[in-house]
Amino acid sequence: MKNKKLFLIDTYTILYQGYYAYIKNPLLTSRGINTSPIIHFTYFLINTLNEEKPSYMAAFFDTSRNTFRKKEYPKYKAHRKKTPRDISIAMPYVINILKSFRISSFYAKDGYEADDLIGTIAKKAEKKGYIIYIITLDKDFSQLVTKNIQIYRPPFKGNPKKILGIEEIKEKFGVIEPKQLIDLWSMMGDSSDNIPGLPGIGEKYARKFIQKYGSIENFLNSTHDLSGKIKKNIEKNKELGLLSKRLVTIVTNVPFFYFQEEKFYVKQPNWDSIKKIFCELEFQRLLKKTYEYKRKEWDKNSSHF
Repeated sequence: MKNKKLFLIDTYTILYQGYYAYIKNPLLTSRGINTSPIIHFTYFLINTLNEEKPSYMAAFFDTSRNTFRKKEYPKYKAHRKKTPRDISIAMPYVINILKSFRISSFYAKDGYEADDLIGTIAKKAEKKGYIIYIITLDKDFSQLVTKNIQIYRPPFKGNPKKILGIEEIKEKFGVIEPKQLIDLWSMMGDSSDNIPGLPGIGEKYARKFIQKYGSIENFLNSTHDLSGKIKKNIEKNKELGLLSKRLVTIVTNVPFFYFQEEKFYVKQPNWDSIKKIFCELEFQRLLKKTYEYKRKEWDKNSSHF
């Protein structure tokens, strides 16, 4: 019997985690390829398959920074550094590893980010009765959390996995419900993505105003409650606040992008292909772990498949 759990992988956050974890002592092949992000991602993938036994899973990638957010606000993510060369080199290997494990991969459509694809699939799958786990280290996905959509932070450096649901998000960010994070971040801005927010509104004030007014729109329509410099700044920059909300909101209705169950179903891996890639990358220990997984989960016809 197939379970109704769907795991959606925010691929780049896992790759970057591996890259920076070994940045002072990278794992190199005899040919000088930095395999740190690749081996980290692959261990994560095998461990997740082994521990969570998902029947449905997919990985998502960004392909371009020319998104609707960038077009509307050219400074969006403007200070982000160029993708490290070792990450770029790792990508074809990671894609081939996913193909070998027969995990579907999706690439951001023109004008959208991987976040938007994940958000769209999560919401569509939720309507079909799935429990969705978004595997990510990015706080932005917290806005999507519902009873059936949760954040999954994989184990790392001895720390156990974390599942963040509604209560965990409310406690972490001090909001009444997760979707209010959109308004919170719209007010206070987000330096990591270069989102401006409202001038003079930091986290303390943003949290206070969200608790009182509920949304940035209600707040902007209530500037008569304010006084002095903050009143002047807010009234002068209302459009900046609304722009910020458009930038921070993950799109959940990307056009012509659908949840088709058969594309997300976890199938029998191509063991010969996996062996070939791992031998090329000199992953001897990982190859052994993979075959342990093969014997444990697939050769015994495990009941979750």
